[in-house]
Amino acid sequence: MKIRAITVLCSMLFVGLASVSAQPRQAPAVIVDTASAHLFSQRIEALGTLLPNEMAELTLNAADRVTAVYFEDGERVEAGRTLVALVQREQLAQVEAAEARLREASARLKRLDGLVEYDAGSLADADAAQRDVDTSRAELRQVQSRLRDRVLVAPFSGLLGFREVSIGSYVQPGDVVTTLIDDSVMRLDFAVPATRLSSVSSGTPILAQTDSMPDEVFRGEVTTLDNTIDPATRSVRVRAILPNQDRSLKAGMFMRVVVEADQRQALAIPEEAIQPVGPRSYVFVVDGEDVARRQEVQIGARYNGLVEVLEGLTQGDRVITEGLIRARDGQPVRIIETIRRTPPRTGAASRSTESVLSAGGR
Repeated sequence: MKIRAITVLCSMLFVGLASVSAQPRQAPAVIVDTASAHLFSQRIEALGTLLPNEMAELTLNAADRVTAVYFEDGERVEAGRTLVALVQREQLAQVEAAEARLREASARLKRLDGLVEYDAGSLADADAAQRDVDTSRAELRQVQSRLRDRVLVAPFSGLLGFREVSIGSYVQPGDVVTTLIDDSVMRLDFAVPATRLSSVSSGTPILAQTDSMPDEVFRGEVTTLDNTIDPATRSVRVRAILPNQDRSLKAGMFMRVVVEADQRQALAIPEEAIQPVGPRSYVFVVDGEDVARRQEVQIGARYNGLVEVLEGLTQGDRVITEGLIRARDGQPVRIIETIRRTPPRTGAASRSTESVLSAGGR
């Protein structure tokens, strides 16, 4: 009796399992991403210091007392603006005398030219009068130059520093009146290893960040490489330019720099799509029939969660990023989401660098 009951129970269990196995298995759900072109580059990290585009210590060429000061500390001025004037009464008188001599010589030359035209004067007298005009004009330029030496003007537009003189001060040639910097753009000097020199050239883009503004990432480009290698550090001095329209960057700031060298467009997929097997790498590509196909790929650089694909895929291929464990070669899958990455304006490499810099700033 017991044996019969056990037999019946086993029969029922077998029938149940058979019915379950007879039901169609649902295709595994996966999320796919689309292989697309992204910008990759080699990252060279460095430290640098900001310098103004132009910087000058303003001095006078004459020795005398200051009669007027036309600026204040930290004022922004335009090129050609008068900043300081010295005593210049004597020089003004010399200019007036030279102008009078020039007018007299010019009038005499005009009269002689008229006489020569009617054969009433000699050419020798006209030549002598021309020499007097030329001499008087040269003397006028000379005294005007002396007068200009007693007035200090801004050689270029920029920001003034502290005022070092006052009205009544006695200054001598070489005495610094103030400093002037052009901060419309900033120069950033840093060093890169000589072994990476071939990757950097004029026009290579850079990103920079300072602890003073940890949430800001500044973009610029390399303009100049030094012509020598430092024998002590085996590095090369590099100069880049950073725009500074809002004047937020200040001379002397310490900057962290990332050079984006050897930029290139390359096919990329997310890192999570890669299945490493020993030295080889595989992905699951979903074809037009929503069937997963296992595909070997050759990979290159990695940036911002993306992997450069050198061989094995073409642009637009759909690769599985989530649900890889359930995927099998040659079996259908059920796609629940498709991600299509649009390359950012400055490329994946730039986005990756920004995130690295921001993390470092905190």
